[in-house]
Amino acid sequence: MTTCVQELRAGQIMTKTLVCVAPNQDLEDVETLLIEHRISGVPVVDRGRLVGILSRTDIARVKVLANSLDGQVTDQMSSGDHADGFQHDAQAEFQGFRQTITTLKVKNAMHDRVVTCTPDSLVSDVAESMVRHQIHRVIVVDRDRPVGIISSLDMVKLVAGSDSVFARK
Repeated sequence: MTTCVQELRAGQIMTKTLVCVAPNQDLEDVETLLIEHRISGVPVVDRGRLVGILSRTDIARVKVLANSLDGQVTDQMSSGDHADGFQHDAQAEFQGFRQTITTLKVKNAMHDRVVTCTPDSLVSDVAESMVRHQIHRVIVVDRDRPVGIISSLDMVKLVAGSDSVFARK
């Protein structure tokens, strides 16, 4: 029996095998984890409860900011505009913020406001939330505990009519 898309529930299409991270995990380790699992985002869980979400975009944003700040400091250091009026030797490129990236934790880059749904939520409502919030994943929760995830790729598979893909999850 075929289910009408308008009747589908989140629990029917969600990926149940979740890769989760903790707020105190090293950001660099999580970046590797995302690549290894071929995923673009993960729920952040503390003591079994959902506390945030982290994506590759969030990690990239932190890196771009650090590089930009280092560039600004380097430019100021090498501008030659010194208050003492003397010529100074060229200084090495400043890398203080880039160095800081290696010490950052998930909690430093994650978003703590997560768009969620329940297993009983209509898939059409989940899709609407994804569009409204311009996000690529919604965490499926039972109370505050993550039980699945629906990604934009899941939605594309649904539209493409890949029912067999969801049966394997």
